[in-house]
Amino acid sequence: MTNNIEEKIISLVSRSTGIPEKDININSKSNDFDKWDSLANVKIILEIEKMINKRVNVSKMGELTSIKSILNYLK
Repeated sequence: MTNNIEEKIISLVSRSTGIPEKDININSKSNDFDKWDSLANVKIILEIEKMINKRVNVSKMGELTSIKSILNYLK
C-alpha cells in the first residue's frame, strides 16, 4: 500500500469530517473524534465509492470506521 493512498484517505476523511489533516494518522479511528460521527462516516463511504468507482457493500460500511480498516478494504 503506497503512502499516496494513505494520504488520499486521510485527506478524504479530513474533508468529510472537518478534522484537520494534521490530526489524522494511520491509527485514527472514528471513536477518536466527535466530528467523525455516523453522518460523517456516510460521507466518507460516498467519497470512497467515487474514488474507486464502485459501490461499497452495505455490510462493510459499519466496519470502515478507521484509516486502517479503509486502507485494508481498498487493498
